[in-house]
Amino acid sequence: MPHRHIRSTRLYCVALALVAVLSSSAIGANAAHAAQDERVVQQIVLIRHGIRSPTAAPDALAVYASELWPAWPVDPGQLTPHGAELMRSLGAWYLQSLVSSGIAPSACSSAANIKLIADSTPRNRDSAAALQSGLSPSCPRSFFAFAPNQPDPLFRGSGDEDADAPITHPSPMPALTDLQQVLLNCHDAECLANAQANGKKVLLGMAPAKALKSAGTLSENLMLEYAQGLPLAQVGWGRLDAAGVGHVITLHNLQFALAKKTSAAANARGGNMLAHIAATLTAAAGQSTKLPPLAPASDKAVILLGHDTDLASQAGLLGLNWHNTEQPDDYPPGGALIYQLIESHGRYAVRLQIALPTLAALRAGDVSTIGAMHVASLHLPGCQGANTCPLAAFQALVAKTVQANAIVSGTGNEPAVQ
Repeated sequence: MPHRHIRSTRLYCVALALVAVLSSSAIGANAAHAAQDERVVQQIVLIRHGIRSPTAAPDALAVYASELWPAWPVDPGQLTPHGAELMRSLGAWYLQSLVSSGIAPSACSSAANIKLIADSTPRNRDSAAALQSGLSPSCPRSFFAFAPNQPDPLFRGSGDEDADAPITHPSPMPALTDLQQVLLNCHDAECLANAQANGKKVLLGMAPAKALKSAGTLSENLMLEYAQGLPLAQVGWGRLDAAGVGHVITLHNLQFALAKKTSAAANARGGNMLAHIAATLTAAAGQSTKLPPLAPASDKAVILLGHDTDLASQAGLLGLNWHNTEQPDDYPPGGALIYQLIESHGRYAVRLQIALPTLAALRAGDVSTIGAMHVASLHLPGCQGANTCPLAAFQALVAKTVQANAIVSGTGNEPAVQ
């Protein structure tokens, strides 16, 4: 009797295992079938410009460091030749992505219908030209942008572009001591006192909110040194490797989280952009819109070439957090937030993804190698945390989030740039 029980139990377990295998095969088949049934109707990519020099000259930054900052090949705040190489590589990467998703049959096909809109700053216009050359290497296309430095409400929103939310209770900043060590090559009390006596600004002696604002900028400057491909002996004066850069750049992430992603700051900077993105996706689904779309429904891809602040404001408005150790900088040069309009059996939904070049890819100026881009789907908190959000639910989320005074009329009328 016991032996029969054991045998029947074994047979039962085998049967359960077989059912599990068959069920899992069915689930996989259903998932594959569902993926085949859906199509990408339109894709909007919000991408940051390429690698630039620090916005302040080395002489202006000297007050924070014990040694001279390295020289750059371009004026402050401008796209570097290495940054242009990165953008060309990203253009080729996005073309391949658009082709594989069925949006762009080929680089020169008129059916590709890719509209590229850039902010008016010189680094963004230069980044757009480089990206476009990667998207269409054999058939030059124009992009759209206002004259250099003419304010564009699509990217600048309704408020001061540099307006930050007040940081009243900064989070703990474990990387601040390490950043101070990099800047002065010391962080003990005697060293800090001597630095101050010599006219240096010491982060560890500042009020936390002020220290974080300065640390965010300085840590990004150090990241840019690494991304630009400067010799390691010049990156943080030889005191930073890739891991160190990834550690200190978390100060920039934190500063943006507290100053750029709040509702007021995000609405002032990005509310207008988000409302127009939603209108563009809505029009592509064949529905009427109150706001004019950024591109006609026939344009299958729209690329917005903006800034790290634009990415942060969109993240703040939609409640997104995409930090990943593969790319510790949440807003790297060439990093992008992607909105996809998906159609399946006549129903429309929105899917969000993040696409970030790794630090190694930035330094190489090349995203063509395996693992060079960190790509992941994002969960929208306003849509029960799902990977895809019904279009109607996405529209409701945007309408609830974007304040009426954030909308700027006349958005999206940038002229073509040959």
